[in-house]
Parts: sequence; structure tokens; C-alpha cells
Amino acid sequence: MSKKLPQFSYVAFNNDTDTVVRDKVKASNEKAAFLQIQQLGLEPLNVKKETTSILDIEVTFFEKITPTQIYNFTRQLSVMLKAGVPLVEAMDSLHSESAGPLVNRIIDTIVEDISGGSALSKALEKHPKMFDSMYVNIVRAGESAGVLDKVLFQLADFIASDLKLRMGIKQAIRYPSIVVTITILVGIFAVTYILPRFSTLFANSNIALPLPTRILLGVDTFIQEYWYLLIFIFAALFASVTAFIRSKKGSYIWHKTKIGLGIIGPISLKMSISRFIHVLETLDRTGVPILDALKIAGRTTGNNYIEHNLNKVHQDVRMGKKLAFSLTKFTTGIFPSQTLKMIQVGESAGALGDMLSEIGEMMDAEVKDHVLKLTATLEPLISVFMGFMILTLALSIFLPIWDMYEAMSAS
Repeated sequence: MSKKLPQFSYVAFNNDTDTVVRDKVKASNEKAAFLQIQQLGLEPLNVKKETTSILDIEVTFFEKITPTQIYNFTRQLSVMLKAGVPLVEAMDSLHSESAGPLVNRIIDTIVEDISGGSALSKALEKHPKMFDSMYVNIVRAGESAGVLDKVLFQLADFIASDLKLRMGIKQAIRYPSIVVTITILVGIFAVTYILPRFSTLFANSNIALPLPTRILLGVDTFIQEYWYLLIFIFAALFASVTAFIRSKKGSYIWHKTKIGLGIIGPISLKMSISRFIHVLETLDRTGVPILDALKIAGRTTGNNYIEHNLNKVHQDVRMGKKLAFSLTKFTTGIFPSQTLKMIQVGESAGALGDMLSEIGEMMDAEVKDHVLKLTATLEPLISVFMGFMILTLALSIFLPIWDMYEAMSAS
């Protein structure tokens, strides 16, 4: 749970109009409230914090910040700063119903921090769930170089590109996932509900049941008698696998294994490389030193195995080695040789940012191509799986009926 910013009622004197003003402001503390009032051109006479009731407490446990919300925030802020709107006013104007209550509360806190004299990057750093280290460091670089609006435009473009890529992958695998799930659910329903309705009829007929029928009836009996054991086994297995993957060693092993899998491996690997390249390009263009850029970009790959190797690259570059040389030394088998050669050319020509941009676009195209190939591969496999399920169910029901008909005809 989190609370709204405290509200302060105040009495102040307006020297321009020689009048007394009574109003309210929201601030993180009394000092910040005084600063706000003074920035309004007023002389505070009395500032008092208002009491809040339990009804003002807002539940945020189920609230999440989506990449779309972060993109909208970044794009809108960059547009307003480019138009010459002061930072505090630009931030304050980002309030909207579509932004969501959690984002609005974060904006309130950021406005208060900036009004209290804090830099934007410092204010953003207090909200890691919305602004990760990459975001904060890029904003800090923009502040120091005096090009905050341009930096935010580049950030928004990166977020939009990353979001578009992930949404494309989700859309590609959504249909196969739905079909497989429905097929499995229908199969479970048929085994546990439809087939048992025929079991009494088959038992009274005194005929030998065919193998498909015996298998499915055995599965039904096992589920009916040991369903609690199945739930326990699956729960224990899920908990064990989850705990293993979340451990440092398990995560390293899983991520290394995942990029080597035949179907999803290339997609996972290309996505990690693409994200690293895009982040490194954005940081390089915003003036972040190469060592800091490597450290930040390495954390954004989403793969501990790749991150581990990039940490070795970071240490090697720290010792004075060229980026392309270190990448070739520690990431061969992870980065394609063509990518490493392009980085070497860009580094030698002093155009690393442009070369990284080209590599990023190339990686994005390869990810999309792999996703299309995955979809094309899954469709016939799903058709075969559905056909097998339907054929098994049909044989398990109709073969005994056919045997019963033949037995009745013979008698």
C-alpha cells in the first residue's frame, strides 16, 4: 500500500496585490510545501499539514506500470521540453486519467522533489519500478550535456521499438498457444467425463476392449483416484524448478541452455543481443562513457549467461582493450561473427553509434524472421497433435461400439 502525498493548507501574503491568500498544496514535507508557496510568488505566513483518514490510503499491490505507460510519459515529456515548457510545469501537466493512479502518484513525488531542488535523474532514481538504471543514467547524461529533450526522444524511440518487437512475438505465438490449450482441455474433459459414460456399456457387453480405450480408461481411473497426488507432484515440481531458476547458479544454467534450444533458442538469443545493442547505442549517443554504457547495457539483456560474458568484456575494456576485440574474445558463439566485424569497423571509423543502429535494425529483422519461422513450424505440429488427440478419442469410443455391433450380428 502507498499513501497520497500529504496536503498542506497555508495562509500566505501576496506582495503584488497586498492580499492574503488561503489555499492548499501537496508536498512530501513541510519544507517542500514552503518552497512551492514561495515559487508561486507568495510569502508564507502559516503552513499546516492536514490530517488524512484511512480512506486516503490507496492499495497498489495489484497496480503495475506497463511499458506503454513509460513510453507515453517519456514521449510527452520530451515534446513539452522541446516546446520550451519548464520542467516542473511539463511534469505536472502529465497528470491524466489514462496514465493510471500509480503513475500519477509517482509524477506527484517527482514534481515535489524537483520543486525542492532535486535533479530530474535523482527524482527518477527513487522509483526503480518505473525507471530502471538505464533510464536514469541516460537522463543524467542528458542533463549534464544540456540536451534532455533530445535524450528523452531517443529513449522514447527505444522503448517503442522494444515494445513493438515484444508485442509482435506475443501476437505470433498467441494463436498456437490458444489452440494447444483448448485441445488439452477438451481432451481432459473427454477422458474424465464423456468416456466414463460409455464404460458401463462396455463392461456389460463382455467384449475385450481395444488398447486405446483401455489406456484412456486407465488414465481416467488414475486421475479420479490420485488427483490430489498429481496436484502435489506438479506443485512440487513447479516450485522446485522455479526455485532453481531463481537461484544464481540455476539461472545461469537455464539461460545458457535456453539460447541453445532448437526452436526458441535463436529467438531468445537474438532478442538479448538486440536489446544490448539498442541500449548501448542509446547510451553512446547520449554521451555516457563506454565503461558505464557497457555495464548498464549488459544488465538489460535479460540473460544471466550473456550478462556474465559481457561483464568479462567490461573488465577487458577497462584494462584498455578495444570493444570489438573484447567482444570477439569473450562472446564468440553468442554474437554472430558479422556483428562483431561491424562493431570493429564502426569503432575504427569513429562511427560506433551509427554502426550499432544498423546492427540493432538487423537484429530486429532477424528476430521477426525467426518468429515467422517458428509460427510456420508450429502450425503443422499443432495440426498433427490435434489430429492425434481426436483420432485417439474417436478410436477409444467407436472401436468398442463396432466390436459390440459385430458380436450382436454374429449372435
